[in-house]
Amino acid sequence: MNCSMQDYLQIVTSHLHPNLVSAEALSHIQPLAQILPASSLAGFECRLGENQSGVDFQVRLPCLDQSLPEEFLATPAWQFLQDFYQDWASPNSSLRQEISNVGLEFDVNEQLSQIPIPCIFLQFRKETVLDTERLMQMVRLLNPQISPRVESNLRLCVDSLPTGATISHLGAMLSRSVDAIRVNIQRISPQELPDYLAQLGWSDQANTFSTLTSTLSKFVDFILLSFDVGDRVFPRIGLECFLNQQPYDNPDESQWQQFLDYLVEAELCTPDKKNSLLSWPGFSQQSSAPELWPANLSLGDRLLGSKAVSLFSRWISHIKVIYQPGYPLQAKAYLGFAHGWFDRDFLQQFSDELATAL
Repeated sequence: MNCSMQDYLQIVTSHLHPNLVSAEALSHIQPLAQILPASSLAGFECRLGENQSGVDFQVRLPCLDQSLPEEFLATPAWQFLQDFYQDWASPNSSLRQEISNVGLEFDVNEQLSQIPIPCIFLQFRKETVLDTERLMQMVRLLNPQISPRVESNLRLCVDSLPTGATISHLGAMLSRSVDAIRVNIQRISPQELPDYLAQLGWSDQANTFSTLTSTLSKFVDFILLSFDVGDRVFPRIGLECFLNQQPYDNPDESQWQQFLDYLVEAELCTPDKKNSLLSWPGFSQQSSAPELWPANLSLGDRLLGSKAVSLFSRWISHIKVIYQPGYPLQAKAYLGFAHGWFDRDFLQQFSDELATAL
């Protein structure tokens, strides 16, 4: 029996506070989740400000060996994904050697259309370094109709990279009415960010971007730069802030608490949403929700029970702070969840250590 994303959703949503993802937003996600094959990794993008309730749903590209609904494959986006998967899944594929994951993102601020169109994100392996020509090949893979102006701007993005910085993700925002490619840059220091963006033609007349990046870097372990490239570099800049540990990894480590307290003080996150974020990370196993556990995972638990245990893990992936000159700052949280099989002895050791720490 095959699982759907809906089977996985029902395990984790009891831990998801409605002030992060409302019941209405979940009601928009569930019809899509019933159609999508189960994916090993998924998550929610939640707005953290006061009176901000928009949500996006994200999944790692699932196994598309299973048949998608016929009406899906009649659309260019889903036909591309089906064809891409067949190539990428091949063990000898050059794409497999460069692309570690493919993410799909669905805007669910309102009822999804009958055939939801995702934004598509390619995540490159850490060792992948794209030169300008290879970047353009990847871009044309996402959008064969890329305009000369967009291509010229994308080439400038690569040619202007500081030493050591690389592109970590490329995205095609297919569900949005904008002709642009999303670019994420990794291994670029906060000090290099303003000069790099200036070389791309982006300007910040208020001259507050440098102060923001310097402040954020005091709270987080590293920052990815995210922006959209169209006929220009669009003014909306994302600073994706990552911390190496989860809140439960070391209860004596207050890094998450300090970062979220800063966001609350800056009025980018409400106190209630801060508390809901901190309560999200953790683990679920069959004994905690036997009536919700998918049937095929229950079978696996019985077959591997003496060696491995089936778990759903939940974590805070990162916080994105959005800067756009002339507009208030915004913050979004990215909440991840995944299913996996874990060595039973290791899990017991981890549980004992966590209990001792708490």
